[in-house]
Amino acid sequence: MSTEVKKVKSFFKQVFAILKGDTDEARAEKIYRGALSAFNVQIAALTGDQISLEDKLEAAKENLEKATINNGNLIDDRAQYINNILSKQNDVTSAEEALDKHKAKLAFLKKRMAALDKEEVAD
Repeated sequence: MSTEVKKVKSFFKQVFAILKGDTDEARAEKIYRGALSAFNVQIAALTGDQISLEDKLEAAKENLEKATINNGNLIDDRAQYINNILSKQNDVTSAEEALDKHKAKLAFLKKRMAALDKEEVAD
């Protein structure tokens, strides 16, 4: 079926829906379009946010490396040196967890969006 024919059918469905009120099919189509739009917008936003989270993780790892070499300074206070390393490791762990949680959310939304287009075969 050509795109033009589909557009005309969709147009007629919309006209009939206005004249008669929404049919169940027209209502389902509106819900589908709204859901698809919501998923697309959220997935795009989360994909952009992932770059920031990856940058934060990289920065945390670099800061841990700097702390390990005490930023090139002599170690005057050993306890503070170790506390600083532990703190920077906690930052790395937090950044990794945030990125993993974010990736899981993104994967879940992509999977749910794909389920919207899943076709079911009637018995």
